[in-house]
Amino acid sequence: MSSSVQQLHAQRTLEARQRHAGLAARSALLSNLRGIAFAVFVVAGLAAWWLGQEQRWAALALSTLGLLGFVALVLYHARVLRAEEHAQRRVKVSELAELRLSEAWRQLPDDGTELTSSEGFADDLDLFGPGSLFQRLTLARTRYGRRRLAALLVQASSVEEARERQLAVGALAPELEYRQELEALGLELAVKPGGAPAPPPDPEPLLAWAEGPARLSTRPWLGPLTWVLPAANLASLMAAQWGLVQGWVALLPLVASAGVVLSVRQYTSSVFETVSAGHGAFQRYARMLEVVERCPAEAPLLRRLRERVMSGSQRPSVAMRRFETALGTFELRHNGLVYPLINTLLLWDLHCTLRLERWQREAGGALRGWFEVLGEMEALTSLAGLAHDEPSFVFPELHEGPPLLVAEELAHPLLSATTRRANSISLERQGTAWLITGSNMSGKSTFLRSLGLAVVLAQAGGPVCARRMSLGHVRLVTSLRVRDSLSSGVSHFYAEVEKLKAALDATAGEVPVLFLLDEILHGTNSRERQIGARWTLARLLERGATGVITTHDMGLCQLTPPLMDRVTQAHFRETVVEGTMSFDYVLRPGPVEGGNALRLMQLVGLDVPLEEPEP
Repeated sequence: MSSSVQQLHAQRTLEARQRHAGLAARSALLSNLRGIAFAVFVVAGLAAWWLGQEQRWAALALSTLGLLGFVALVLYHARVLRAEEHAQRRVKVSELAELRLSEAWRQLPDDGTELTSSEGFADDLDLFGPGSLFQRLTLARTRYGRRRLAALLVQASSVEEARERQLAVGALAPELEYRQELEALGLELAVKPGGAPAPPPDPEPLLAWAEGPARLSTRPWLGPLTWVLPAANLASLMAAQWGLVQGWVALLPLVASAGVVLSVRQYTSSVFETVSAGHGAFQRYARMLEVVERCPAEAPLLRRLRERVMSGSQRPSVAMRRFETALGTFELRHNGLVYPLINTLLLWDLHCTLRLERWQREAGGALRGWFEVLGEMEALTSLAGLAHDEPSFVFPELHEGPPLLVAEELAHPLLSATTRRANSISLERQGTAWLITGSNMSGKSTFLRSLGLAVVLAQAGGPVCARRMSLGHVRLVTSLRVRDSLSSGVSHFYAEVEKLKAALDATAGEVPVLFLLDEILHGTNSRERQIGARWTLARLLERGATGVITTHDMGLCQLTPPLMDRVTQAHFRETVVEGTMSFDYVLRPGPVEGGNALRLMQLVGLDVPLEEPEP
């Protein structure tokens, strides 16, 4: 990251705080003015009873002005309060942006722990969970956005799809204001009313209703009945009031109305519960979709996303406002005193349900597609945020054939610019590999994870931490972190063997395999490890797989001539000066000359000899 990016985010945080402070001060002033206006209304109204005839009208006029002023201030204050809440979220968004650029980014609230994946490399490369790539990347706040970003990180895609996402991410990267506005609106979904973090709401119940059948609308007689019976009720009551008919006659339409209300009560109640449960979240989704509609960036994928949400008879924002209006009429159910009478007299629930079903028929089928577009946009803006915040990262060249992987000055994207170390590698042909040796803690595992994360980001359409990178169409398989399981009786060695088998099985597919294997078969004795590792490497290369293997076992460097022709050897090493061991994490050609295990034991105070004593 560059200091200019840090300064930009710091300046935006300052401006957001100032804007929020200004709105908070205005809100406090309006609250006081509301109190004054209400006091004028009450005091002047009471005074009118005690004043003479001439002063009474002046007092009543002043009381009326106080009431009108109070109502106007309440309406205006509601707008200011909404703006204040949004400004507070913009402050939070800017603070999170600063946090992503600091060493403390692992404190970001969303690490995607629950977004597990069956892909073995997800755990190996720390894609999810504390300290993960997802935690560093995500700007997504909806369930759809978080799941889509997770899918981009683990699911294979074609080269053309990845290129399209690259163009979209590159176009969104400079649109900082747009991206932060979308994130701020999404943040409203992921907090409780008191401001505490909360999981985003699940829109599935609402979607199930929207995509389901409009049951009442299939009864053609109900529509006219909703107008005939209320008219009959009002007419009969008026006629009875004027003495034109007897009272019991006036009750007949009301009895019929009560029967209709009872016959549909269960269904109308279930509709109300479904739509009102997701009401608040639905409003917030509406505002996010409105932002998607006006995306300023231009790229083929972004144009298609906009067309997808705009292709219906109505834009999502318009349809959402219609839904809001229709649901607003249903809110009468909350008035326990008036609702029973109005519902029976005017068939209120039936009117509201038919109106919602009309919306359901016109827009309900498109709702899921709108949410999917929103999720795609959130995933793309997350990758765009990385491209913006890390200007030294580059978009890799993506292509179908060789070279499979060429990277210049590639480093780990989750390490800070001051601590990461860059190295280069070239795997141009299928069936070739690099064998990297080195002592403990020399950087072998970090280098493999740097490679794996670069491939993941490249295939997702994002930037990579390198000066230049070229990537062919490959399927990534890894064995970097092996976990045993006491509960299921799986040993460390057996778990690793299963991973190696999965890598070999993957070579049966049409897409070339890129393997990353760390300290292969280190769970068994040296002789069997060397035999098994050489055999595994030979089978992978024979089947056209390409990749990198690391080890600190020098015996693996004694390869047969056919393998040596396909393998490039390199190493990391350490330096010991005056009893202090240090590492430069620089990849050098050729095998390492020795290990450091015994020297590490000596450095911690264990008096182990560097050479095995003679018997």
